[in-house]
Amino acid sequence: MSKTEVLPSNKATFASVFSQPRIRPPKHPQRFTATASKQLPVIKSMLKDQLRSLLGIGNEDFVYGNDDWIPGSGGPFRSHFGSCPEPQQIRQPTSEDHTTQLSRESGSPLWPQLERWKSTIGSSTLKKQLASVLIDLLAEFITWSYAGVYREGLERHLDFWVEHLLSRIAKWTCSHLEDDGRNAPDPAEVKKWKDMATARLGALRVDELFTIVVEWDATAPAIEDLRAFTTNPATRAYLTQDFANVLQARLLHPGASTVEILQIYISIIRAFRILDPKGVLLDRVARKLRRYLRERDDTVKVIVVGLLSDPGNSDGQETPSDPTVLTELAVELNNTNAQSSGADDADFDWNNMDWVPDPIDAAPDYAKTKNDVIGSLITLFDTKEVFVRQLQSSIAERLLKKNKDFEQEISVLEHLKLRFGDAALQGCEVMLRDVLDSRKVDTVVRRDRGMHDPDSDSPVVHGRRTKEEGEGDGVHLHAKILSRLFWPAMPEQGFTVPRVVQQQQESYEAGFEALKQNRKLTWINSMGQVEVELEFEDRTVVEEVLPWHATVIYAFQDASADDGLSPSSSSGPVSKTVAELAAELNMSATHVRMACVSWVSKRVLAETSRDTFVVLDRLPDESDNAMQDDGGGGGGSSGRVHDSAAAAAAAVAQAAKEAEEEERKAKMAVYHQFVVSMLTNQGAMPLSRIAMMLGIVVPGGFPFSNEELKEFLAGMVKDGVLDIGHGGAYKIAS
Repeated sequence: MSKTEVLPSNKATFASVFSQPRIRPPKHPQRFTATASKQLPVIKSMLKDQLRSLLGIGNEDFVYGNDDWIPGSGGPFRSHFGSCPEPQQIRQPTSEDHTTQLSRESGSPLWPQLERWKSTIGSSTLKKQLASVLIDLLAEFITWSYAGVYREGLERHLDFWVEHLLSRIAKWTCSHLEDDGRNAPDPAEVKKWKDMATARLGALRVDELFTIVVEWDATAPAIEDLRAFTTNPATRAYLTQDFANVLQARLLHPGASTVEILQIYISIIRAFRILDPKGVLLDRVARKLRRYLRERDDTVKVIVVGLLSDPGNSDGQETPSDPTVLTELAVELNNTNAQSSGADDADFDWNNMDWVPDPIDAAPDYAKTKNDVIGSLITLFDTKEVFVRQLQSSIAERLLKKNKDFEQEISVLEHLKLRFGDAALQGCEVMLRDVLDSRKVDTVVRRDRGMHDPDSDSPVVHGRRTKEEGEGDGVHLHAKILSRLFWPAMPEQGFTVPRVVQQQQESYEAGFEALKQNRKLTWINSMGQVEVELEFEDRTVVEEVLPWHATVIYAFQDASADDGLSPSSSSGPVSKTVAELAAELNMSATHVRMACVSWVSKRVLAETSRDTFVVLDRLPDESDNAMQDDGGGGGGSSGRVHDSAAAAAAAVAQAAKEAEEEERKAKMAVYHQFVVSMLTNQGAMPLSRIAMMLGIVVPGGFPFSNEELKEFLAGMVKDGVLDIGHGGAYKIAS
C-alpha cells in the first residue's frame, strides 16, 4: 500500500483534518510502493542470514582472527562457548587478528546489498529492520552458545563477542546506511549491548534454573550468570515467580518422593545462598515448598534418619548407597561448625564494615533466617517439638540395635544442642545414658547369675543355638534397662516367647532385683534383636531378626528333637499354618504371616499353599529345577518352593503393609472415646476443628492427617455413632 508524504506546506491542512492533539504528522515521511512492501520480509530474512554468518552464530568452527595458539597469550576466540578454550586461555585479539577478521568480513555480500535495500525501502526503515534483526540474533546467539553449557568464565566470553563482533558489526552496518565513515562503536553503545546480552543470558538461566538446581554438582557455575541479572527488584521478582511456578508444576506433586523433594530443596538452599546471601530470594521461592513439606507425613522422619545416618557412606559428591536416606544431611551436619550453628548476630555487630540493609524487595513478613541447610530443615516446622519427638523415636530405635558404640548419635545430639538447647534434648540424653548404663548392669547381673556368654560384651538381646550346648544354655540373653518416662511409647505387641527364653528372663529378673532394690523389670518382648543360627542338611543360616520373627521360626522346631539343632526332624520337614502358629504363640495372624514370609525371603521356609508354611530343609539344586521345567510330577513341591522364594520380596512388603494398616487402625480406635466426649460436651464440629481439638487433648499430639481422621469418622458414621449435620459438621447420632 502507498503512504502519502506530508510536506511542510500542507501541515496546516493536516492539522485541520486531524484536529485531535495526539495526532502528529509523520516525522520521516516516505513513499512505499506495493512492491517495496512485499520485499520487506525478504530483505529482513536475507539481512538476518548475512549477519548471522558475520557474527558466527550456528557455526561451531567460527574463529575470530587467526586460528592458532600464541605461546604465552592463549588460543583464539570461538563463538560457540562449548567449543571454545577455557575463558582464561582466550587471548586478547592482536592487530593481525583484527586485520584477518576485517578482511574476512569485507568479502561478505551484505555490504553491496545494503545500498540496493536502502534505495528500495529507505534508510530509516532499513535501520528499524536492522535493529529488530540484531535483537533477534542476540537472543539466538545466547541460546545457541550457552544453553546447557555451564562453565566458569562465561561472562568474559560474552563480553568478547559483544565488544568485538556484535557492537562493531552493528556500528559498521549503520555507517553504511548513514555514510558517516565511523566504524568503531562508542563505549556507551558497547555497554548498552552488554546490558542487553546480560538480560538475555539471565532469562535463559532462569528458564534452566530447575535443571541447574537438580544437577547442582555439575551446574554450579551457572549461578554466577544470574548474579549480574538479579540486580534490580524487577528481575528478582521475575526469577522468583517463574521458579516458584516451575517448582509447583514439576516437583510439588504426589509423584515426587519426600527424599527427592528434600534433595532438591537442599540444592536450592545452596544455590540461592550464593545468589543472594541475604536470603530474600530463598524466602520467596521456598515458601510454597516449605508449606508442602510440612503437609507430608514422612518429612520429619526423612530428615531425622538422614541426620543420624553414617556420613561415611558418602563424601558429599557421590550418590549414597541407599537412595532412600539423605546421607548428605549427616555430612552437612558434621561440616557445620559451632559458629554457623548459632544465631545470626550480624545486624548487631557494630564493627561489621560489610553490613548492608535488607534488600528493598524483602517481604513485609520477611524473617531473616540462616541460609545453611541444617538450619533451614530443622526450622521447617513452627515448633521444635515435632522435630524433637521424631528424633527421640529414631534414636530409640537405633539405641536398641546391636551397636558397640553410638558415636554418630552422640555427635548429632551435640550439634543439635547448639540449635535447640540442652533442655529440649534432655529425653534423648537420658535414653543414651540408659543404654550406656545398661551395659554395666547387664555385666554384673549375668556374672552374679552365672549366665556365661562368650559374647558378653554385646549389649543386645539375642539367642544363639549351638550343637555343643544344651537347650537352656543355647540361649544367651542380654537386656537393656530403659527409663519408662523418657522413652517413646513401645508397641504393645504381646506374644508368648519360648520356654527357654522365659527361664532366662526369670533368672535375669531375679538378679536385677537383687542388685537394684525396690525396682522391677517389665519385659518388652517385641523390642530388641535376636541372633539366630539355624542348621540344615546342606547349609547353616545366621540372621539377626526381630524377637517375634525368632519366636515364629522357633515354633517350627520339632518337639521330638533332643538338642534343638534344626527346625526339622528325621520324619520330614515341619509344616504349620498361620492359624496354628497364631493360637500357639498368642500372636496376631497378620504378624505371624509377616514373619513367615520374611523367613521365606531368607530361603528358610516355603509356602506350600496359602497360609501354610514348611521348613526348607534342603535347597533345590539344578536337577530339581530341570525336573520342574520338564514338567516332572515329583517336583511340584519344589516348584512351589522356588516360586515362593522368587516372590518373597513382594510378599514381605505386602505383609508389612497389612501389619502397618492393622496397627494404624488399632491406634485410631483409641481416639474413639475422645471424639465421642468432645461432640457430646461441645456439640457438632467440622473436621478441621475436631483435628485441632485432638491435637490439643491427645498426649503427645494427634499423629494422623486430616484424610485419615476423615476416614475414621466415616467409619463411626457407618457404625451409627455419629451423624453428619449441616455444613458437613459431625455430631452424635440421636
